[in-house]
Amino acid sequence: MDWFVVDSRYKSAFERLRLDSFSRAVDFFSGKGDANRRALVQPKQVQLPDGSMLVVFYKQYEFASPSWRYLWRASKARCEFQNYNAFEQLGIPCAERIACGEQRDWLGRLRRAFIVTKALSNSGNLVEFEQKQCPTRASAEFRKMRSLLLNQLAELTRRMHAAKFFHHDLVWRNLLVELAPRAEPKLWFIDCPRGQFDRWSPLQHRRRLKDLASLDKSAMKYCTLGERLEFLKRYLAKTKMDAQVKQLAREVFAYGKQRWPDE
Repeated sequence: MDWFVVDSRYKSAFERLRLDSFSRAVDFFSGKGDANRRALVQPKQVQLPDGSMLVVFYKQYEFASPSWRYLWRASKARCEFQNYNAFEQLGIPCAERIACGEQRDWLGRLRRAFIVTKALSNSGNLVEFEQKQCPTRASAEFRKMRSLLLNQLAELTRRMHAAKFFHHDLVWRNLLVELAPRAEPKLWFIDCPRGQFDRWSPLQHRRRLKDLASLDKSAMKYCTLGERLEFLKRYLAKTKMDAQVKQLAREVFAYGKQRWPDE
């Protein structure tokens, strides 16, 4: 049983390439020789109707034995595809979705799934950017870039949580920084197969703390304590380090120590 969908923005390109089924898309993007790898992530070029070339990323999950784990559940690829749509609706810059597919056996067990997203040029994850572009606060230029990214991350995380969406894997490697010529750095959210809305459960606060503590886990290595507190202050849209900011900081730091005691 196959499920296959293409975002409306790219249907004409897929029709032109005759990529109208799950199997044809897998053959085109993975190459028949690589189709049986457990996990596959690779770039690929797609020619658009106007003749231009589009660089995409193809991510595939393969199960040698059909997986009971995803019986009656969407695959990671499908969840990620849906979550990018949620981010777009919330105005959060994210990987642009192109296509997605699932293949299941007659019992409904997952055999293979994939997602195709648009590649982002002039970009690297947040860890790489911090290390290469603004590793310290030694210069005014470094401080400016670090402050811009801190502010963007606080705003986007606040917007996501305000909509009751929780990422569940909000670490620096899942944040891309685009640095276009003569432009300010821009943050993009990527790799979000575990995220979901939670509009009513009593676990909302715990999930919020997990996202914030996951961000702080990397911030401990690359940021000063002042920057970590400034992030939380901006996340709460505060202008001063008031009691609410201090309480959130205590909770986030405590969660991190409890969740990752060895780090």
